[in-house]
Amino acid sequence: SSGINAEYGDDVQTTKVVCKSIDSFTCFWKPDPNEKGNLTDNKFLSEFEKPCIRYTGHYFQSTLIYSILLGFLGVDRFCLGWTGIGVGKMLTVGGLGIWWVIDIILLITGNLTPNDRSNWETLY
Repeated sequence: SSGINAEYGDDVQTTKVVCKSIDSFTCFWKPDPNEKGNLTDNKFLSEFEKPCIRYTGHYFQSTLIYSILLGFLGVDRFCLGWTGIGVGKMLTVGGLGIWWVIDIILLITGNLTPNDRSNWETLY
């Protein structure tokens, strides 16, 4: 697939973004007079194109806690948008515990991600 959140480098869409540095940092950047837009003080248009990445509010840490504490009821799968699998996991009580442990391992190794293919939110 090509576009946002594509899996391979050549397929990922990129764009230039307006960046704003933290107030305590000084950015040494010479504005290009040919650039469009009004870029002031510590805001600037990035020199390099950045990948288009989508975030939809999924946090790895909270999902891991859900998976450990309530994974046997499928809460982790519901939170990630895997509703059908969540129902199956709930009805089988986490596959009698086996599915529950497998999902924790999948989550920790990065093989269980949000259904909408978005990235994990960061905590900072």
